[in-house]
Amino acid sequence: MVKNNHNKPKMRAHLDIKLFSQTFQNDLTTDAQLSSAKSIAQMYCKLENCISVLSDLKARNSYLYYSGIADNIGLTNKESEIKSIWEDELLNRVHPEDLLKKYQMEFQFFKILSEININERTNYQVVTRLRIKNTGGKYILLQHRLVYLGSNDDGSVWLALCLYNLINEHLEFTIPQAVIINTLTGKVIEHDEQKIKYIITERERGILQLIKLGYRSKEIAEKLSLSINTINRHRQNIFNKLNVTNAFEACKVAETMGLL
Repeated sequence: MVKNNHNKPKMRAHLDIKLFSQTFQNDLTTDAQLSSAKSIAQMYCKLENCISVLSDLKARNSYLYYSGIADNIGLTNKESEIKSIWEDELLNRVHPEDLLKKYQMEFQFFKILSEININERTNYQVVTRLRIKNTGGKYILLQHRLVYLGSNDDGSVWLALCLYNLINEHLEFTIPQAVIINTLTGKVIEHDEQKIKYIITERERGILQLIKLGYRSKEIAEKLSLSINTINRHRQNIFNKLNVTNAFEACKVAETMGLL
């Protein structure tokens, strides 16, 4: 448990880096798109009796819509707008293991979306099962869904919608632990801890460990009896697989994911 509590802010910090480092270069039709997204969020809240959170990643704030399950969970503030993309009053009640899984899936989701045509992004969503404490301090089950409703012309992900639904205990088996799904095709990408462990090869893990210890590419090449071109190729493969741009970030992400 201690390990998960320790990793939770790290994983979210890496998400923040990836989300907030987007360029948002071109002008956005902010008013029209944001108004439409707010209507969608409010509609889901009413139709599904869920908690709906619309986050503006550029402005770094969120709009929240509540149903009756907010009282069941024990949410008291019920703010309609917060200066954050994270609904912490709710997230702080989620079991640490589930919260870490949620952040891992969203990190993977963002990486996948960066390779998908902007017009197809709304076809994809993350579905995660979360244990969350109710007013009596007992864990109950919620289904969390994340879909990106809006993107900038330059490809930056802009508007994110999170939906939290109460899970009926008799239907628990129908809700996946954590998946990324294409709602148009039905294709499912499951969260697999073993796949995460092997996202980089043993050779790449060894090189990353040496990078973490402060070795430069030339020194690593000499130590492993490899050419510097081979080491640089491995470095670039590591960066691509972890969706990072430098060695420092690669080490941090790898540590968070349990790869080092």
